[in-house]
Amino acid sequence: MIFLSAKESQSLLDWPSAIDSIASAYAADLPASATPRRSIAQIGDTWLRAMPAITPSGRFMGTKQIVRTRGKVTYLITLFDQRDASLAYVIDGLEITRIRTAATTVAAVRLLGPVSGIRLGVLGSGLEAQTHVAALASICAIDELRVFSPTPVNRLAFARRFHEQFGFAAKPVDTPEAAVRGATHIIAAARSRDESPILRAAMIAPGALVASIGSTVPSQRELDIDVIERATLIVADEPDELINETGDMIAAARAGVIFADRIFSLRQLLRKEIPEELRQRAALTLFKSLGSALQDLVFAERLVDAAAQAGIGTPLPASLIEKSSLRGK
Repeated sequence: MIFLSAKESQSLLDWPSAIDSIASAYAADLPASATPRRSIAQIGDTWLRAMPAITPSGRFMGTKQIVRTRGKVTYLITLFDQRDASLAYVIDGLEITRIRTAATTVAAVRLLGPVSGIRLGVLGSGLEAQTHVAALASICAIDELRVFSPTPVNRLAFARRFHEQFGFAAKPVDTPEAAVRGATHIIAAARSRDESPILRAAMIAPGALVASIGSTVPSQRELDIDVIERATLIVADEPDELINETGDMIAAARAGVIFADRIFSLRQLLRKEIPEELRQRAALTLFKSLGSALQDLVFAERLVDAAAQAGIGTPLPASLIEKSSLRGK
């Protein structure tokens, strides 16, 4: 059994392999039972989310766990060998979570819109916004970026960082409207403090692509109802959870917005099962990412291969007792 820390993971991860691993996993034939819905145990603001999956490679199965208490969040990924049920790896999931979320978004975005001449509007300057811009810039040509954050020093540092790193024009702005006006692509990663929507349809240019990653549970809001009403194509990594467990979609449904016939899965997108005409003529395209253990585990598979090749990881002086049969018990 090997333990991989977040710092060790960070040294081994790269965007192209992350994006390709996500795309390959969703394009593979895999029954829905291999990636069941997440379960959450919760008391007030303290919760534990468990997300199991079996990977299509035949190598590993495991669980991603997220724990939140007193404002602190930790991530743990376990990989069990499919051949003998042994616990092979225990991984601090912070870096995998950070990168796989952006890699999933970009795996979808590169098939939903242009990959050059991008005018990017960013709402938020935190970790999620940073990783999404870095992932997008790794495979797409960004002409300009405008970023809004309610904290002026943060949006200034964000714009400066990406201008220096990638060379494209980057400008901090003082309102969400200024960030997304005329943008071809929008990354929404900044829920308001009171959970009121931060992005409205009137701000968005015709034909724009919106990647929304800030609302993943019923209590969270990021998009106004009119954004969902205007979107003619909606893609989600987990459509059922999107409809039933995210605040934006719950609010839209309560307001009478009908959207089920416009929602497609990331798997359908990557397997090219969405009509080309629908993709090309969308008045507004929305991608919402909730996250899935499949994303974590297939990316973790690449990570452990790279770790083994580099000789990185800490052997743990313990193992689980394996019960060969339950018969008669």
